Amino acid sequence: MKKAMLCTLAALILCCGSVLQAQEMKVKKYDNPEWVRMAYVKFKPMMKEKAQAIIKDYFMKADMNLGNTGPMSFEMASGEYDMLVIFPLEEGIETLNYEMSPDDVKWMNEMSKLTGGMDKAMAKLQEFYSYVADWDSELARKHN
Repeated sequence: MKKAMLCTLAALILCCGSVLQAQEMKVKKYDNPEWVRMAYVKFKPMMKEKAQAIIKDYFMKADMNLGNTGPMSFEMASGEYDMLVIFPLEEGIETLNYEMSPDDVKWMNEMSKLTGGMDKAMAKLQEFYSYVADWDSELARKHN
């Protein structure tokens, strides 16, 4: 019985393999792919509220002032992270080729206006990051 099952499985694999080899392979790109960067954030103990205040008072205001919808954020209900933030990559994967994208420059300039100068904007970012214990990031493509 076992031998018969193995023979049937082997024959099935050979048949499927020959069908796959017979099909012509073609280059195919995704139509209008939407890429995002997902950031998982864990805050240091008792620092979550302070970090969220910076997000609300500065980061979200900078996005709103620029007419951006900004990233989507979710408070995690389980797992080791406190928050999931999903940043759309407006230029798709090409965004990853920038050390500082044009959108980043606009956003930092707006942060500078909100805080009273570029040095204060950088200090506000450093303050936010001082509240972060861990940060992990992944890339994803929206399933169409």
